[in-house]
Amino acid sequence: MFKRELQNAYNLKIQKARQFFAEANKRFPSLPFSLRAFEDQIGAKVGVRECVDHELMQEFPVLVEKDGEYVAHFKSTVCILPRGTVILAGALPVDVARFEASATHSIKDEAVKALVSKELWKKL
Repeated sequence: MFKRELQNAYNLKIQKARQFFAEANKRFPSLPFSLRAFEDQIGAKVGVRECVDHELMQEFPVLVEKDGEYVAHFKSTVCILPRGTVILAGALPVDVARFEASATHSIKDEAVKALVSKELWKKL
């Protein structure tokens, strides 16, 4: 799995690397992708290596589990409020309401407590 580093720029020297980089930018401008998504596997391997070496792409670590087991990684932004839990961004493949959250810290500032106790969404 790889992801484009948008803030970096470099003129790639190898033609296969330039072709790979152009296709990756067109198809996956800011999303992670796998080399399996490319038809030219050899060009993709050559291209991604040069891109990673020059910090144009970031390599994601592979999550490993014991044989026969599956690994998944999900990210979401969740707001846990006194009246319930709300998913703000991303998607969770499980029912968040089933899980209970317990805090190890508490809010001490009264202004922040008042803000958290308000409704999350404005009702029109």
